[in-house]
Amino acid sequence: MKISYVTGNVGKFENAQKFFTQFNIEVEQLPIKVEEIQSGNSLEIAVAKAEAAYAQVKKPLFVNDASWIIPALGGFPGPFMKFVNQWFKPQDFINLMIDKLDRRIILKDSIVYIDESGHNVFTHEHVGIILNEVAAFEYKNPTDVVVSLSANHSSVAEEKSKGSFFIENEDAVWKEFVTWLQNNR
Repeated sequence: MKISYVTGNVGKFENAQKFFTQFNIEVEQLPIKVEEIQSGNSLEIAVAKAEAAYAQVKKPLFVNDASWIIPALGGFPGPFMKFVNQWFKPQDFINLMIDKLDRRIILKDSIVYIDESGHNVFTHEHVGIILNEVAAFEYKNPTDVVVSLSANHSSVAEEKSKGSFFIENEDAVWKEFVTWLQNNR
């Protein structure tokens, strides 16, 4: 079986290749440009992206997207985390949560598959916490040192420094998607 993945991100594509290989599924990268709609709803963005990509190439494909939801902040930043990570420093996240009792943060991972029959959506929510202080580790994104998605409540950066998976059940949405593919294609 062969499937097309719409992404320009080489790292995301390589991770997908490694994942799908274990299921005898070949993944082709489609680094096509697709205009993303503006919306506060990450699923709406992902579905529109899949539909626009399908309109261009007219073959079965999938897109993958993630958004971050902080319930105590009304769902902020949602699909805008990429930009927030460019604007904020780690302490900014801590400051936003200073008087909040609910310190949950949810990483919503989504895959949208589309073919001539329409689209199918797969999602999984990874629930973590925003830490009380900035962890003293090197980081790529500010959230790496203020968010924990692991059972032991260590920061994403700390888990990465140990070579550990920083998200419990990280590939849940991918497994759901593969199961569906094997049963429906």
